[in-house]
Amino acid sequence: MLRLLALALLLPAVTLADSFESPPKEAPPTQSIETVLALGPLPIDAGRLGQSPKAEELRRALALQLSRGGLPVEGSAVQAFGQRLRWQRVDPATLGEGKQLWAWHLVLDTQRFTQGSLQIEGLEAPALWREGVSQTLKDSSAELALATGSHPLLILHAGRSGADAPALRWTGKTTDDRVEASLTAQRRVSARLLTNAETAGNLAISPDGRLAAIAFSARSDIAGVDLRRTEIREIETGRVLQQFTAAGPSALSFSPDGRWLATREGKQLWLRDLRSGEARLLLAEHEHLGALRWHPDSRSILFAWNQPFEAKDAKVKRLRALEDRWRSFRDNSQIHQVDIASGLVRPLSAEDSSVTLLDVHPDGRRLLLSQRLIDYAEPPYGLWRLFEFSLDDGRTREVARLRQLNAALFAESGYWLLAGPGLVVGPDATGVDAETREAGLTPNEYDTQLYRLAADGQSARSLSLDFDPSIGGIERLADGSLLLPVSEGDRALLYRFDPRRERYTRVETSLDVMESFVASAGARPVVLLAGSDVAAPQRVHAIELERPRLRVLWDSAAGDYAQVRLGEVRDFDASNRHGDSIDGRYYLPPDFDPAKRYPLIVFYYGGTTTVNRQFTGRYPLHLWAANGYVVYVPQPRGTIGYGQRSSALHVNAWGEHAADDILDATKAFVAAHPFVDGERIGNIGASYGGFMTMHLATKTDLFAAS
Repeated sequence: MLRLLALALLLPAVTLADSFESPPKEAPPTQSIETVLALGPLPIDAGRLGQSPKAEELRRALALQLSRGGLPVEGSAVQAFGQRLRWQRVDPATLGEGKQLWAWHLVLDTQRFTQGSLQIEGLEAPALWREGVSQTLKDSSAELALATGSHPLLILHAGRSGADAPALRWTGKTTDDRVEASLTAQRRVSARLLTNAETAGNLAISPDGRLAAIAFSARSDIAGVDLRRTEIREIETGRVLQQFTAAGPSALSFSPDGRWLATREGKQLWLRDLRSGEARLLLAEHEHLGALRWHPDSRSILFAWNQPFEAKDAKVKRLRALEDRWRSFRDNSQIHQVDIASGLVRPLSAEDSSVTLLDVHPDGRRLLLSQRLIDYAEPPYGLWRLFEFSLDDGRTREVARLRQLNAALFAESGYWLLAGPGLVVGPDATGVDAETREAGLTPNEYDTQLYRLAADGQSARSLSLDFDPSIGGIERLADGSLLLPVSEGDRALLYRFDPRRERYTRVETSLDVMESFVASAGARPVVLLAGSDVAAPQRVHAIELERPRLRVLWDSAAGDYAQVRLGEVRDFDASNRHGDSIDGRYYLPPDFDPAKRYPLIVFYYGGTTTVNRQFTGRYPLHLWAANGYVVYVPQPRGTIGYGQRSSALHVNAWGEHAADDILDATKAFVAAHPFVDGERIGNIGASYGGFMTMHLATKTDLFAAS
């Protein structure tokens, strides 16, 4: 009955529509492209190329090489088969006679999502690539769907085809589907560039701080391959001494004596002799190899080796603990040792659940290990066994059982621990600062603190009660001081801790967000680190701690991002309804005009950590800005990096503090910036931010899209 009623309601509309003539539709616009950058004629016989069974691969190889170094610049030269060719600005219609191979380049810019066809007329055997991706041509025309942004085009062809003058024309699908053709070597950032640009991954530094090993990865869409390379570079001069390509190493480590570089590549563990250049296979076709660490005497390597859990009956899953929801929880990883001279391997641990290697004592005789135990007796409902293993006789000694354990190292006396504020070991163990206690708040256990654990494991003392940054890791230097990567506000920084004075000193890294670091083992330590800024892509720095002195070893701003035009990023701090300051920043479009009004995207996390100032990530803020949005990132209360009282506001609050802060900060931001269109505000968050998005939808009509 309901279907019939709906049909009856529709019928009059159909009848009425048929009784009137539709207004004539405006023809989609056709735009002629009057100028291209041309390179040619190339010293390649176009006729033979067309007849070759490898013609497609040859064109692809040519496109790959012409795309090296980014977008071509008018007047720039290319050396090919002894000839020196230059990119020149030409009118397509002026192409002379003859079957000769040419390369043409231009950039199509769009201000909105744009669809249409690119007609390539009067050219023999044209082939088209858009931002490195081959485009299908049908009757010398390519149907293109272009996201907002810059779209570099490369056209290869074999000269004129027929008597008609060559031409390039764009025809939009609708009257609004227009493009702007340019020859500029500047472009807006794109999703493909953010995905494909070369990045530095694993780092290693020689014990004397002289050499750096850096593993790089990138993507070539023209070739359809992932590109991997590892280089060994002299830090003082920046000179590359060795470079090799292979599957990207998942681990890099110099031996303490400086002779070997160990690399784990898939199922293999390789040794590279830095004196002779020889590469030696140490472990072959071993699945599930884990973290590796050299023994201090350089005669062996300690490594984790995982055995995945296999259910006896694949149709049934036995849940013995809450964590059995995790696929890998029952995997068993144990510590092994491989001898460099003989290649023999021996197991060092054989427990019924996974063991983690935390540290090797500087004298090489003891290991510090941890094992997670299933125990829900009291908050935070976990238990870790901290114990030592003697390499002399294979005996173990339990140090302590701890409700929390993030990391641990041998100290001159006892142990260094990283754990949450709620760690309790002995009468003096309190990691909760006075302000948090006085406010009656439950501490946020993600706000990691530094402790000193007594040698007998019976007491621990917090060393970071008055240190607001949250500590993310720990590394011991030769003089006994510690390097600590921290979250401080929306930055990821590095501090050095002096145990004797119990003093923290910030290391100037010249990076907003340090992603990874390694330190040399010598008396004058050098730190190698990778990271980025809020408006500058990834770099690798080397820092001499004692001077201090900083060198830039690699900078992607000079490579893949050299021609990218980014918008400005500015800070904006707001006050919430309680008078608290809410940290934040915003991203402007590259061609920002303060006289215009822009739609706004509000992006947040709202959980235990900030949205830090890393250049890119899963949620590309610069890309959104390049698409014509202003992007605002508030940091609501409850995150680490602003002190314990702030982080504790996350606990048991169920998003209420974060929701209030996001709303208050967004309203303040819109009020302070007349270039924001208050009717076009969207909000987005992921993980806890996804919960916040759903929660905010129940509290406000501020957002036009969520």
